[in-house]
Formats: sequence, C-alpha cells, structure tokens
Amino acid sequence: MITSNFSHARTALKYGLQSLSIKTDDFILLPEYICDVVLHPLVALGVKYRYYSIEDDLTPNWDKLEALVDNNTRAVMMIHYFGQPQDISAFQSFSKKHKLLLIEDNAHGHRGRLNGQLLGTFGDMGISSPRKTLNTYSGGILWLKEKEFNH
Repeated sequence: MITSNFSHARTALKYGLQSLSIKTDDFILLPEYICDVVLHPLVALGVKYRYYSIEDDLTPNWDKLEALVDNNTRAVMMIHYFGQPQDISAFQSFSKKHKLLLIEDNAHGHRGRLNGQLLGTFGDMGISSPRKTLNTYSGGILWLKEKEFNH
C-alpha cells in the first residue's frame, strides 16, 4: 500500500487516476449523489464518467449499475457517505466480476475503520480528506494498492 499526502482529496484523486493509468477514452462510474468537486480532476484529465442510480439509503441500485458497464468502463467509485461504510464486499465483487478498478471516496470519514481496516484502503485506490474532520486548512490523502505512485 502506497500513501501520499496532498493539499486536498480532489488533488489526491487526480494523481491517483494518473497512477492507475485512467485514460480519456475510459469511463468511471460515479454515484448520482456526489460532490461536484470530484468532477474537477476528471474534467482536468479528460476522463469520462457516467452516473449510477442510488437508493434512498445511499446504496447503489445494482441492476442499473450493472447495465452501465461496457467495454470502455474502467472503474467504479464507491463513496462512504458521511463516513459510513458502504457494502465494501459487494463493491469488491462487482469490480472483480467486471474487471473494474475500485475507487474508494472516504473524504468525509477520515480515520474511519471497518473491522480494524481504514476506510479508503479496501479498493485499488482511496482518498480521504482530513481537513473535513480536523480543524485544518488543507489535507488530502491518497492510498494506492499495488501501484507505484507517479508524482
């Protein structure tokens, strides 16, 4: 696991996407309920995205998510809303089944854990934003699994 610090989680996301070799022809699946600053690094890199439907409890509508996957889909983003873990094993299974990278957004749950493991470290890439829970001006963390960090 490689960890690096940045000014903001959106910056960490940008460098993480570059390290995962996400290209302009690739699509990332994003939940329809998402902070607009997540789009900034995607737009800057020219990465395409599609929104997937979520239920009232903020979990994915798995059938609709499944229908969005095609040959250009490269990754899916899982968001731990308000620091509450999603069904990580379901996302891992979905990613494995479709050969997708799993990007984990834990911006609002810095230092949160599930079964002793830090949220943000279950996917191929994870981000966190300590500045949202700590009284600091800046702070973003990037975790990369089994990848070299290209800074």
